[in-house]
Amino acid sequence: MKLQLLEYVCEQLPKNFKPYYIYLMIVDGCEVGKIVLREGSDEEMYYSGHIGYSVYEEYRGHHYAYEGCMLLKEYIDKEELLITCDPLNYASLKTIQRLGCEYIETVQVPYTLKKIFNEDEKEKMIFRWKITS
Repeated sequence: MKLQLLEYVCEQLPKNFKPYYIYLMIVDGCEVGKIVLREGSDEEMYYSGHIGYSVYEEYRGHHYAYEGCMLLKEYIDKEELLITCDPLNYASLKTIQRLGCEYIETVQVPYTLKKIFNEDEKEKMIFRWKITS
């Protein structure tokens, strides 16, 4: 797998959004998904996390989100980041466990932030990923 920078989004961001990078996950010349690296402090990224990933349905089950995160380490200038997920997103939970992330807590998404999440995202599990481990 390799990561290919698709876009660095830093202009005309919605209020309270921080810049972020979007990378394509490429396997054997095929785009299998995307991975996002968000800038910002732990407080700013507490509910959304510093990393987000999506693997296209036909490519799921091959640990591509995990591989993408491992490749993303090269671009991360912090010792640790937050990764969050919906408690019912079992595939994401498996990726987070495989990365060796530390569980912090499960929280309700504050009403003031609901507009940036899907309507069914009411809770988030918060994890800390120690990059250097």
